[in-house]
Amino acid sequence: MGRSGSTLLERMLGAVDGSVNAGELNAIFSRVATQDQRCGCGEPFSLCPFWTEVGEHAFGGWSDVTRRMAHLQPRVVRHRHVLRMLTGATASFQRELDEYVDVHERLYRSVAAVSGAEVVVDASKSTAQLFALRRIEGLDLRVVNLVRDSRGVANSWGKTGIRKPQSTDGDMMGTYSAQRVAVLWTALQLESSLLGAAAPYAARVRYEDLVSRPRPTLEQALRSVGLPPAPGDLDHVGERSVTLGPSHGVAGSRTRFTAGQVDLRVDDAWRSALPTGARAVVTAVTLPQLLRYGYVGPGSRTAPARTA
Repeated sequence: MGRSGSTLLERMLGAVDGSVNAGELNAIFSRVATQDQRCGCGEPFSLCPFWTEVGEHAFGGWSDVTRRMAHLQPRVVRHRHVLRMLTGATASFQRELDEYVDVHERLYRSVAAVSGAEVVVDASKSTAQLFALRRIEGLDLRVVNLVRDSRGVANSWGKTGIRKPQSTDGDMMGTYSAQRVAVLWTALQLESSLLGAAAPYAARVRYEDLVSRPRPTLEQALRSVGLPPAPGDLDHVGERSVTLGPSHGVAGSRTRFTAGQVDLRVDDAWRSALPTGARAVVTAVTLPQLLRYGYVGPGSRTAPARTA
């Protein structure tokens, strides 16, 4: 889910030898190309030499396929369509879904070919997209579920305007918005567990562990998805920092523009900033997963905050 450090994880994985980080590829047609958003290299998408070459290699250019996919994506890749993907659908839906996955297979293969990488790291935050990609024969799909304490996610979204205007009910408006986040967080975790159980290779990474113990956390994740790091593959990961090179990642947070050494520290501002009512609601709605992931209860493993 957004505000969980996925761009950071994507960049860290993409820096492993033989890998390339591509950003959130499920947004490349719907937002990145249509709005000419900036690539991680700083250039507008239409002027980035990497993505220009990828588009030529895959489709002979971006214009025609972008228009088609921007029309097709909301028709076939939605959470409400997941059951149709799994159980069968009308012939017209099947044709559109087949076209959609064919385009993405060509996209992935072209990103790999242009970059020279064997592994394409896609930070897309869409379980519906994953259900669709599972239909591509020959695509070696490995799933990493990045999870952050639901209360930290709710607090982070609250700071970016998800809350309704303040009312005379005090933090009840914050509680309402936090409830929406909590329900979405829970649904995404259930879907991710389903996907992980069905995937040959899957891993779960806690944001708090990634930031407080980056190297062992990353090493364990790579081993879990069948890509154990070779000596030197994680030299860019320090005890409390990571060194990132240039990136062509699209969409995602502003971390995609960052290069050089990045100091890591756990953001647990929710402990003091999340309103009491909102905190209670989020904890109640997400409690089963909070227990399962070790955020609450006996033996909970919530990392302490570090000063910058």
